[in-house]
Amino acid sequence: MKDNEELIYSGVPRFMGGDLISEKSIENYDVVFLGVPTDYGASYRLGAKYAPRQLREYSFWDRVDGLSMYDLDKEEYIDANDLKIADIGDIEVNPTNPSENQNNITDMVYKIRKNSFPLICGGDHCIIYGSFRGCYKAVKEKYPDYEIGIIHYDAHMDVEEDYLNMPDVWHGNVFRKLIEDGYLKGENLYTIGPRGVVNRKWIDYSKDNNINLYTSNNVKDQSIEKIMEEIISKNKNKKIKFYITFDIDAIDMSYIFGTGTPQSNGLSVYDCEKSLRYLKELDVVGFDIVELNPTLDDSKSSFVIAAELLFHFLAFSLGSKKQ
Repeated sequence: MKDNEELIYSGVPRFMGGDLISEKSIENYDVVFLGVPTDYGASYRLGAKYAPRQLREYSFWDRVDGLSMYDLDKEEYIDANDLKIADIGDIEVNPTNPSENQNNITDMVYKIRKNSFPLICGGDHCIIYGSFRGCYKAVKEKYPDYEIGIIHYDAHMDVEEDYLNMPDVWHGNVFRKLIEDGYLKGENLYTIGPRGVVNRKWIDYSKDNNINLYTSNNVKDQSIEKIMEEIISKNKNKKIKFYITFDIDAIDMSYIFGTGTPQSNGLSVYDCEKSLRYLKELDVVGFDIVELNPTLDDSKSSFVIAAELLFHFLAFSLGSKKQ
């Protein structure tokens, strides 16, 4: 065992065993993990606020350290990235003030993106409103003529309107809010994985705003490879950078038990892993994973899958932190 390697069952859990840091050390790391333990924006089955702590524990045996590896599925040798990964802890949460929390998310993600790559764990999906704003602000300062798009993995479209007593930004309307508040163009939103029967007006809104929609059945019929190649082709000559948001319920409920709003007929874990490998062809400036819920999965296999997905992205797709 290496001198600096800890046993996976001992020590304080940090994301992928990275250093626990403060803001002043961000610039020394390639990737900085941020937890956002909130779930007041969820409309069903709460508990996502416990996800950051659980993901830290289940990622603890993964390392992205330049190891030479062999891909059994593709039967080829592949070298992993060699990344310095840190854990900056969680945002400061005010349980009764959603707007303040969104601002706290924005401020911290902005600070991370200025000097490193932000990897964020929610929480429910409303957290992307703050995290995308933070990325948007940092990227626009450096690249004012670039657009920032989103590749969005999800069982749901999240373009609804206000709902019951939900906050102004909740997990069902977050992309509508980003579009209407001027942070995102609909044509730069690529949603992969929705399925089932939905309200017609959500489809009408998506069409009116030129949102790119790839349903779960589209993935099955066309293959995830063709869909990712299409997204890459559409953007290869554009001045655009991408933020990735991965709602774990994009994956079929037969794989993922630990999520608040599961749905059948979803994506396979293998298709998601293949899809994340394609992101090396795009200029990715931020990544979040959301809607994990440890209270609904006694086995915690949902977190094993989530950690594996993040490993595939970090090890084989992430480019330079200076992008």
